[in-house]
Amino acid sequence: SLGGYHLVWPRDCVKSGFALIAAGQTDDARRMLSWLIATQRPDGIWAQNSFPDGRSYWAGIQLDEVAFPILLAAKLKEENVLAGIGGATNMVNRAAAYIACNGPITSQDRWEENAGLSPFTLAFVIAALIAAADFAEPESANYLLSLADCWNERIEEWTYAEQGPLAKEHGVDGYYIRIGPSAAEGGINGKLELRNRTNATVPAASVIGLEFLALVRVGLRDANDPRIRNTLAVADAMLMVETPLGTAYHRYNGDGYGEHADGNPFDGTGIGRAWPLLTGERGHHDLMLGHDPLPWLEMMTRMTGPAGLIPEQVWDSPSIPSRGLVTGKPAGSAMPLVWAHAEFLKLFYARERKQPLELLRCVEAHMQRNVTERRCWHWRPDTPFDVIPSGRDLLIDLPENFVLHFGFDGWQSVGDRPSVLLPYGRHGVRLTPEDFRHWHSLDFTFYFPDEARWEGRNHTVRFG
Repeated sequence: SLGGYHLVWPRDCVKSGFALIAAGQTDDARRMLSWLIATQRPDGIWAQNSFPDGRSYWAGIQLDEVAFPILLAAKLKEENVLAGIGGATNMVNRAAAYIACNGPITSQDRWEENAGLSPFTLAFVIAALIAAADFAEPESANYLLSLADCWNERIEEWTYAEQGPLAKEHGVDGYYIRIGPSAAEGGINGKLELRNRTNATVPAASVIGLEFLALVRVGLRDANDPRIRNTLAVADAMLMVETPLGTAYHRYNGDGYGEHADGNPFDGTGIGRAWPLLTGERGHHDLMLGHDPLPWLEMMTRMTGPAGLIPEQVWDSPSIPSRGLVTGKPAGSAMPLVWAHAEFLKLFYARERKQPLELLRCVEAHMQRNVTERRCWHWRPDTPFDVIPSGRDLLIDLPENFVLHFGFDGWQSVGDRPSVLLPYGRHGVRLTPEDFRHWHSLDFTFYFPDEARWEGRNHTVRFG
């Protein structure tokens, strides 16, 4: 196969760019951004992975890979080294437009295995929208911030399992799951296919990963948030592996991407092994809790190969000398995993600066504003909601021109409102609390005048 880790993944590229900033090599990080500008597609996305000359290889779309280049541009801007890179603003605006029109559901998560709503992807997408607002015209910037605020408020609805199947066992009242299916697939109560396993489909709420740590890392949740603490307790109990060389973590429970129990190589199925890069992610979280992450850095250095390279996975079972598998040392996975090296460098830098590189000042400033005065909630067909919190405007937000046919409390006081053009080619009708202060719920459907057709179904949103 021509595929493999010699290809460029936008996610790994940007993480390496952040690591180069940590190492003081901002010229290299600038060149990485220039490469991303040159290889961005007209619709604002990047190929799942590419050859260095820009030819795409795999065709998947991962929403975090659309967000990460925005964050690199924003970071270089904060470091005052963005000037002179042609096309950066245009790149950011095109990527933000794609996210705004196609998010927050990703076709693939960061492990390239499942579609849905991942806390990791959500964290970086929301941070990217906030960062992109600094590059946009005022009307577009307001729309991006409104969307980011709405998605941020809904993270728990999509990914936090209250009294989920793992809660009682671990003495918590809930936890963030690895990835939540879309509303059409049952939402948080839907099913998840475990890849690299034979016919393994399980409740999505029964699978946990370290994706939730990104919410703290980019500044959307506090490290001491009870929901974060709950999930950390479950993750440490279920995913943490203690080896003679240090602590590492599995990607998620039930992972099948790794060698078999007898050490035979992964052949499409297997047992997921421990990833040193997740040791780095856990170290970043300890830093956010106010602890010294040095032990995590030291553990990462010990889980290396003979040349000091960090592998994708380490062997986490009893040693099998005949196969060269030593507990805590590199397994048969790719080595080096540059993403893991980037995580090490970023953690080293974060320890000196007392905060992660990915925690952007613009995101911090936005989150410190009065969070109870968010602009509105965006109702979209792929991310509908049953109840809107009090004090929020309701924006019916569709990708095409429509007339909103609506009534209240069982189709009383029926009316029609034509949509107006929103940024990025969206169309919307906005209702304020004043419009529905005497009612308990909104009933609505759509007429599409360009096609002379009705949607053919009704929707209801209750007012909180």
